[in-house]
Amino acid sequence: MAGGEVTDEVAQLRTQLVAATAAVSDAYRHNARIVRVLTVLGQPSTPEQLVEQTLIVLSQVFGADVAGMARVVGDRLVLTGCCGLAETHPILDTGWVLGGAAAEAVAGGRAVARAEPDLTDVDIPADLAELRLRSGVWVPLTGGPDADDQMLFLFSRSAALLGPTELHLLASVADRLRLAVDARERSVAAERLATYGHQLSGYLELPQLLAQAATMLARLLGADSARVVTVDGGRARLGSSAPTAPHRRSRWSRPVSELPGWSAATRGEAYRGIDPGDGDGDARALLCAPVMRDGAPAALLYAYRDRRRPFQGEAVETARIFANHLAAAMTNAELYRALRDSEASLRHQATHDSLTGLANRSLAGEHLEQALSGTDPHPVGLLFCDLDKFKEVNDRLGHDAGDELLWQVADRLRGCVRGSDVLARFGGDEFVVILDSAADLDEVNEVGRRIVRVLEAPFPLRGERVQISASVGGVLGVRGRTTAGAMLRDADAAMYTAKNRGPGLVEVFDEAASHRSLDRLALRSELSHAVERDQLRLRYQPIVNLATSEILGFEALLRWHHPVRGVVPPDDFIPLAEETGAIIGIGDWVLAQACRQLAVWQRLPGRSRLGMNVNLSATQLQQPGVAVHTLGVIKDAGVSPGDICLEITEHSSIRTDVTEFATTLRGAGVNFALDDFGISYSNLSHLKRLPVGTLKIDRLFVDGMTAKDTDLGIVRAILAIADSIGLAVVAEGIETAEQRAALLALGCERGQGYLLGPPLSDEEATALLLGAGRRSVPARH
Repeated sequence: MAGGEVTDEVAQLRTQLVAATAAVSDAYRHNARIVRVLTVLGQPSTPEQLVEQTLIVLSQVFGADVAGMARVVGDRLVLTGCCGLAETHPILDTGWVLGGAAAEAVAGGRAVARAEPDLTDVDIPADLAELRLRSGVWVPLTGGPDADDQMLFLFSRSAALLGPTELHLLASVADRLRLAVDARERSVAAERLATYGHQLSGYLELPQLLAQAATMLARLLGADSARVVTVDGGRARLGSSAPTAPHRRSRWSRPVSELPGWSAATRGEAYRGIDPGDGDGDARALLCAPVMRDGAPAALLYAYRDRRRPFQGEAVETARIFANHLAAAMTNAELYRALRDSEASLRHQATHDSLTGLANRSLAGEHLEQALSGTDPHPVGLLFCDLDKFKEVNDRLGHDAGDELLWQVADRLRGCVRGSDVLARFGGDEFVVILDSAADLDEVNEVGRRIVRVLEAPFPLRGERVQISASVGGVLGVRGRTTAGAMLRDADAAMYTAKNRGPGLVEVFDEAASHRSLDRLALRSELSHAVERDQLRLRYQPIVNLATSEILGFEALLRWHHPVRGVVPPDDFIPLAEETGAIIGIGDWVLAQACRQLAVWQRLPGRSRLGMNVNLSATQLQQPGVAVHTLGVIKDAGVSPGDICLEITEHSSIRTDVTEFATTLRGAGVNFALDDFGISYSNLSHLKRLPVGTLKIDRLFVDGMTAKDTDLGIVRAILAIADSIGLAVVAEGIETAEQRAALLALGCERGQGYLLGPPLSDEEATALLLGAGRRSVPARH
């Protein structure tokens, strides 16, 4: 081989060796770059940290002075991350116009590299001219059909171009970076969704729920601000915003058609775009996701990024999932509100009177206890009001009219108490006023007089003008020392004192009233055991023919012989028996005793037609099966029902339908008498509801008929009424011969009273029937 040929071959081999060495070096360098980039991509970090660290490594391994990521927004590139520029550089906020090499890379979907002299001002923005950049690389980040147009770029002061291998490497890095960022964003979103979705369910008040939803949405999407807009009746209202919107923007309301993204929301779709703002700032990138309920938007979620950084597709899906969580939480909040409202309604029903809307007994007791447990140095005042003559109105005009009257009374009382006072209907025709801070008893007394005055004017009722009044009892309680029970007891006692003095009066608490109240409570308790302890006795007062003095029958009168108190007057214990229901058992005992005694007397010579009058309480008429039971007691005693007359007082309140009772007993022969006739309204409703055969003139009119023309006229009128409808008449309380003579002159045939015979024991009455009684009047029993 010639020497020249050898030399050429050696040179060729050397060239190949140098090329191979350079290729190995390039491969090594490329591998090193890949390893550094992959190392960064594989480290745990947030999406923002991943982009920042990747850009730093790329600027180092490729010798770039500026490295960044940008997103295409309309006709501009907006930076989403950058390395090599000062944090205050204006281009970070404004971006630059998409053009030149960047536009070519986006359109072609491939990396583009340019250097001087081919590099123009369109390729690299003029805002970076001071950096004297001489080359650049633009690499699009490709993805699916819904992916955003994003770009990786490197700018350098060197004019050296990257080769095809380096461009290919950058394209690979860009692809891996996109995948890594997407994966981290999905992971972060999933974690936040799991956390926030669970937290949303803990907010049961709608305003707080919407406020938290706005805050969570901003954090979830990395947004600068967020708001929740509620939709109702074709209008949208700002529900909440985060950070908190200025006060002037917190009340805005507009038609839903004006909302950005409304058209997409009606289809249940999210919307991404640019919000021009409310005229108070630059346009913003926005994301809108509808909160769908029952197939329609109930609210809209809005997220904003002030630097026009559009939300990626992953953010859309995240917002939609979060909107579903919010829809479920809103349903829970509404169910809670409905439950709370229902509980409040039930609570109101349980604590307020259904007729008047006032507080009831239960709520009044709670208020009183709370007031007494307070720290206010002023005492607590209490007024107990009972309407006078209400039962008469109720009986005469009916229960509906009575309810209407109570409603009118409550309305008037509302106007005469202070806003801080508590007005309650305690039950029936009783009202209570609680004065949370009363100066003294004089103030309590003044409020009581105000109540009396406000009820003085007539009430328009069913075409009439009805006049009533109220008896008021007042008491003062010291906080921390007096109990609610004691105050109610003493106010009740003071009210009864006022009522005993006359209608329309006010009585404030004193020690005597307190003692009477305690005595009344003790009497109620002891009364329930009076029958079983054999403390009750019957006395029999003769009913006689005024002309002949013939004994026609007796009225059975109940007496209570208390072992300590002695004889308790009927006027004291009969009302208590009716209040407690003890009158049912007592009434049965009285009827049975009287009938058995009548059976004994009827076996005496000439007394077979003797009769017996027994008083019947209206309370007894309310018991089921009372007619059959009453008739059974009469027959079991061995007397004829026709010899029994049941007396019912005119002022008693018969609240039930007594047709069956009256028909059954009257059909068996039992007679009925209306007692105390004339002292009430003298209405004849009882004559219609009961088959009354006898009227009993009250002793009040008999006592005054010989001295007062008015009383004489009333007796004459009662006799005329009875005669016109064929009723018998018995005059009560005859104590003088003059009264007897006057009654006979008016045509009254029957009577009873101390002149004719006082209430007698069964032994004394038996002696009287046998003609062995003393002519002198026995002592009163």
